[in-house]
Amino acid sequence: MRSSVPVPEPNGGDPARQRATLEQRGYLLLGPRDAPDELIKGLGRLGQPVLLQPTERDRARRWSLSGTFGQDVFPWHTDGAISSRPPRWLVLRPLRLSEPTATELLSPSIDLRHRLGRTVLLAKDRAGRARYLPALMATKAGYRLRWDPRTCRSRSTAVAQDVALAMPSSIVIWELGITLVIDNYKLLHRRPAVSAASQRVLERTYVWSP
Repeated sequence: MRSSVPVPEPNGGDPARQRATLEQRGYLLLGPRDAPDELIKGLGRLGQPVLLQPTERDRARRWSLSGTFGQDVFPWHTDGAISSRPPRWLVLRPLRLSEPTATELLSPSIDLRHRLGRTVLLAKDRAGRARYLPALMATKAGYRLRWDPRTCRSRSTAVAQDVALAMPSSIVIWELGITLVIDNYKLLHRRPAVSAASQRVLERTYVWSP
């Protein structure tokens, strides 16, 4: 099925045009000549960059995705799903690539969004404290998704299964020099399985909207 999924091409232009494309499509893939830093600084408050690399399950932090899935495929998720204020944007840049690798994106269909809007999640933090959160809620930007099957369990097994089985709407094949900006409110994302020898290192930066 991967060959049937369109691979986005770098999309340049001025920051205003880039921002409009990002908000409409939910992601933006920029090449080294597209001045991505100018766009990113205008999105909001930047967090500290963090390096992401494949880690064996028994060597990873227990709370992390690698601590649950190791180098196997990650599930569809949004970052900071359990947070009271998740980051709006994710900025990813590859720093080291030893073999072909990708990040997959999912823009839920209108029908699935409607069902997510009626889905309640049982969220548990690291201390085991539980609360109920909506999987989708309306915002000024349109809507905000929350999804992470590790920490936010759906009370609807049917919806959880449909999300898990959903095919990517876009696949980004990583190359050095590109920058991917993802709307963490509108899209889910995941990492395909990687080999034990993979030297995939991505830099991730969160951005919070004003």
